[in-house]
Amino acid sequence: MTLSTGDDSEMFDSFKHSMQRNFAMTNLGKMRYFLGVEVKQCNEGIFISQHKYSTEILERFGMENCNMVCNPIVTGSKLVKDENARATDASKYKQMVGCICLLLKES
Repeated sequence: MTLSTGDDSEMFDSFKHSMQRNFAMTNLGKMRYFLGVEVKQCNEGIFISQHKYSTEILERFGMENCNMVCNPIVTGSKLVKDENARATDASKYKQMVGCICLLLKES
């Protein structure tokens, strides 16, 4: 797979035709996904996100209907240990944290 870009449309078209003459290529148009990153191109600019990946993480851990917040710490709330609660699955928790770390690392 080859990804090419440019701001000079004549030079870009010339390059594209040159590559197509020498190599078997298919023009797929504007890029929408690249290495798991969503790309949206419009007149205002080029915007990238990992919305699809973050949605897949939520679905994987059964949290697609969770309450969304901008800040993970809710001010004014006090954390209290529930002595009667079941123990948390440590491996599942580590997987969740690992997925979030990958998401943040790639941002």
